Amino acid sequence: DAHSTPLCAPSRYMLLSGNYAHRGTNYNGSWNFVSNENNFHGGQKSLAHILKRRGGYNTAAFGKWHLGAALPPVLSSADVLPPFNFSHIFTGNPVDWSQPISDAPKTLGFDTSYVTMAGIQSAPYSFFRDGILDHDHSDVVYWNEGDYSLENGQLSKIMSSGEGSPEWDSASYNMILVNE
Repeated sequence: DAHSTPLCAPSRYMLLSGNYAHRGTNYNGSWNFVSNENNFHGGQKSLAHILKRRGGYNTAAFGKWHLGAALPPVLSSADVLPPFNFSHIFTGNPVDWSQPISDAPKTLGFDTSYVTMAGIQSAPYSFFRDGILDHDHSDVVYWNEGDYSLENGQLSKIMSSGEGSPEWDSASYNMILVNE
């Protein structure tokens, strides 16, 4: 029995959980770091858990995660947490980006992962390898919405402004994943 929805985050939850979208923590899906958690209930198992436990498979997730995740731990120097800054996710929030994100692929049973939180459609324009930011968070740049000409002659498109890797290249996104 398969279930489907035309939205990406609920569809991902449905595929990995076998449940209808409304049975997750948010029936619209968990996007990026918005809810600071993924869409699975505590203790709920994913398809990756089952494949590992019952079939002995090694599991991996590559590409657009879009199932939500929790930010890394807050820096100990942050006395009072300011409101979450979505437009400056790396530089505007007192979290320790050298630590892994949680409620991410590893939490849901994936042995390894190389993912972005929102693909090429929104920030952060960065990859996370096994939950760890794949570039130095101090080298982050702010990408304004628009088209960027690359050295290889391709056009990298930023659809919504936000922070990310200085090497971000939406035109090569799929090939970056294939080469992983």
